[in-house]
Amino acid sequence: MVNLVLGLLTGFAAAWLLLQGSNQTWYVWVLFILGAASTIFSFDVLIGSIKEHEKRAAVLGFLFFVIPGVILVGMSWALVFSQ
Repeated sequence: MVNLVLGLLTGFAAAWLLLQGSNQTWYVWVLFILGAASTIFSFDVLIGSIKEHEKRAAVLGFLFFVIPGVILVGMSWALVFSQ
């Protein structure tokens, strides 16, 4: 269920970026895709580790993947608004 919600949110964000204009460069999309994939994977790590009763691995794995993911998505959005 979490992946469904994250997929929908990612799809809406990508559609919004697409509707902002067609003058976005290729690296904006690369940053967005890498950041979104890292963020979604971080939730997989979190949920999987919690189900296996490894709470420390859940938190550390989540933070290890979500922080760079959020930074990359934020950079892609900042590049869209700076153009």
